[in-house]
Amino acid sequence: MTPQQQYIAHWHDSFVNYIGSLLGVIAGLVTRPEAAHEDKEALEDVKMTLTGRDAADVERDLAAGIIKKSTLDKIEKINGDLVDTCLAHIQMNPLVREFWKQMAHIKIERDKAGEQERLAVLQIPVIEG
Repeated sequence: MTPQQQYIAHWHDSFVNYIGSLLGVIAGLVTRPEAAHEDKEALEDVKMTLTGRDAADVERDLAAGIIKKSTLDKIEKINGDLVDTCLAHIQMNPLVREFWKQMAHIKIERDKAGEQERLAVLQIPVIEG
């Protein structure tokens, strides 16, 4: 297995573990007695993001060892949707909420740019699509 194939295989495993870990956290949280109906609805929204088409597409692409521009875009979208959903359900000052939202989205964009740099250094092509 080439270093490029190893990197993508590790990325795939990491992505699958990330999704699985978050789904496990959700499963535990919804069973807690202090979980209000609104909390459960928010967690269901998060669960839908984690099990939705974008996540399935990313997993499929990584499993196939194919990195497309859309793969990177979908990872960015999944993370952004998670942030937006969580922040929308947390009680806080609107200005503080906007700060956390902007900070999280900047981090997500930087993570995507960092991944694009790693792919370039490893000479892993990013296919249009």
